[in-house]
Amino acid sequence: MFYGLKLFLKKIIPREFILWTHKLRGMAAAYWFGFPARKLRVIGVAGTKGKTTTVNLITRVLERAGHKAAMFSTANMRLAGEESPNTEKLTTPSPFFLQKFLREAVKKNCDYAVIEVSSHALVQYRLWGIDFAKAVITNLMPDHLDYHKDAAEYRDIHLRMIGYKTDAVIVNGDEAESQKLKVKSQKCNSKVKIMNFGLREGDDLRGYDIQLNSNCVGFKAEYKNNYLGDFILNIPGKFNVYNSLAAVSLGVSEGIEPDKIRKALICVRGVPGRLENIKVSDAQDFTVIVDYAHSPDSLKNVYEAIKPYVKNRLIAVLGGTGDRDKTYRSRAGALADQFADIVIATNEDPYSEDPEAIMDQVLSGIKNKKMGKNLFRILDRKEAIAKAVGLAQKGDTILITGKGSEQFMIWGEKKIPWDDREAAREALKEKFKI
Repeated sequence: MFYGLKLFLKKIIPREFILWTHKLRGMAAAYWFGFPARKLRVIGVAGTKGKTTTVNLITRVLERAGHKAAMFSTANMRLAGEESPNTEKLTTPSPFFLQKFLREAVKKNCDYAVIEVSSHALVQYRLWGIDFAKAVITNLMPDHLDYHKDAAEYRDIHLRMIGYKTDAVIVNGDEAESQKLKVKSQKCNSKVKIMNFGLREGDDLRGYDIQLNSNCVGFKAEYKNNYLGDFILNIPGKFNVYNSLAAVSLGVSEGIEPDKIRKALICVRGVPGRLENIKVSDAQDFTVIVDYAHSPDSLKNVYEAIKPYVKNRLIAVLGGTGDRDKTYRSRAGALADQFADIVIATNEDPYSEDPEAIMDQVLSGIKNKKMGKNLFRILDRKEAIAKAVGLAQKGDTILITGKGSEQFMIWGEKKIPWDDREAAREALKEKFKI
C-alpha cells in the first residue's frame, strides 16, 4: 500500500517540489551528523557502467598505499578493512545512512572515503554537504532516461560532483560523452585538473598490449609517455581494463607509487556479484557465473567477455526490472537469444509491475529459440536457477544476470530476502548431493 501511494504521489506532485524536499533531507542529514565528509578525502566514482568494480579497485589501491579507507558501492561496504554486503538496495544510499556511514569512517580514523555515485543520487541531493576531492567518471552512455529528461541532462547532472575542493576530474578519454563533460568540468572549477584514461594515443594514462583470457586481464600502462609497469587484474572482460585504468589513474593522481598500484590490483580476486564464479564441488564440471548486468550495454559486455571461453553451451538466466525503462527488456532478450544456446526467462525485481508481463517483454526479443527445447519461462527465480543447473552438462557455462550480489528482491511492497549466489549454491549442492 505504501509503495503504491508513493508512486501515486509522484504522479500528482510537481517534480520541483519533490526535489526541494530531497534537498531539505540532504541538508538535514549533513547538519545532523556534523558534516563528517569535511574530515575525509572523498573520492566519488560515477558513470554508466563499471562503478562498483572501480570503487573496489580504488579502495584496494588506497589501502595498499597505507591509507585507511571507507567504501560504499552497490555491492558492498568497507570500513577500515572490514567488509559487509550492501543491504540498502541502492547504489548511493539515503543521505542519513550515508552521513552516518561517513561519521563512522571518521571514528575509525579513515582518511579516505570512496563512494559510488548514481545519477539519481545527484538529482536528489543525497550527497549534499559532501565535497569530492576527486571525481572519477568511468564512462557515460545514455541511461535512466525513464528518470532523466534526456541524455544531456543525464550527462550534465554529474557536474554536481565538482566543487571548490575538487582538484581533479578523471574521465574516460575514449568516448565522446565523457569528453563533453571534461570541457564543462573546467567551467565549474577553473582550477580543476582533467586527467584522461583509455587505450588510445593521447590519453594521459594509456593502457596497451591488452591480454584477455577466461579469468583475468593484463595490460601495460604509461602516464604521459612514462612506463608504469605491467598490470594484471584477476577478473575477465575488456571492460575491466578500463575499470583498472580508472583505478590506476586515481592512484597516480594521488601520488601512489605504480608498484603499489600494481600489487593492489593483482591481489583483487573478484568483486561480489560481478562475474562471480560459483563452485561448490570438485565434481562440478561446468561453470556458474553470477553478474549484476541488466541493461543491454552491460549484458553485451558480459556475454562478449564469457562467450569465447565457453567449452560447450551457454545457458542464460535473466529477467527484467519493473518500474524501469521498458525498452531494455526485449533488447535483453535479443542479446540472450544471440549469445546463449539455452535461455531461461524468469522473475527479477518486478516492483509494482506484473512479473508475467515483464517476462512477456523479455521473451518478445527472442526469435530463434523454441519453448520447452532451448527456451524456458519460469516465474520462480529459484526454480529457474535450479533448472539451469539441472540442464548443465560438462563444459557448459551458466550465466545468471540481473541481480549480482543483491540481498533482496522487491515485489510490490514486499522486500524479499534473496541472493542469486546462494540460490545457485543450493541448486549445485542438490545436484551433487552435498
